[in-house]
Amino acid sequence: MTISKLVNELTNTGAKMGVENISALEAGGMKAAHAAEGKLTATYAAMYAANIRPTDYLSHKNRESTATAEAYAERGNIAAMICYTKAERAQLSVKLPKDATADEKAARKQLQDRKTELLKTIRRGLVTQDKIHNPEAYATGAADRKEAIEKLGIAIDTAEKIMQGEGLPEWFDAPEAVAVIKAFRKKYRVPTKQTVDIDSII
Repeated sequence: MTISKLVNELTNTGAKMGVENISALEAGGMKAAHAAEGKLTATYAAMYAANIRPTDYLSHKNRESTATAEAYAERGNIAAMICYTKAERAQLSVKLPKDATADEKAARKQLQDRKTELLKTIRRGLVTQDKIHNPEAYATGAADRKEAIEKLGIAIDTAEKIMQGEGLPEWFDAPEAVAVIKAFRKKYRVPTKQTVDIDSII
């Protein structure tokens, strides 16, 4: 199936859901993702090509979100339409009684989680597409990892130098602390680097 044909199918499906704040294609993609348990790479590719991003699936209250309050709410409503039968939606509209059993509470949570998991599944699919199109945004190279472990080595060496100096309270067992930090360095293979001047940080 070509992308253009898939886009048309998703759009036609979503148009039947009465969307206002998100596109019909997105609603159709959400339904397709649910039907196939989120394993539709082509669906996510079509959604991504239509400028639907994983950040659209973050709460509008999140700083990184690109969703409006209205669109975020509608995504939740469409997910509920997809995930629940009419009877289940009616069930969820009524609060559990205060004396509900543990099993009843667990069943309710499992039902509520169905919608949440669909939204998470779609977001994961869009994240995968985003990684394909923007690999540099997700890359953590060997140089970055090396720099981090070197910084850790400097910090540990500096801590050890402080412990071997003077000025710590009497209750502080410096020899034991030094032994612990040396064991930590050995276990996690943290490199030893030249420490900063101790007088400049005390």
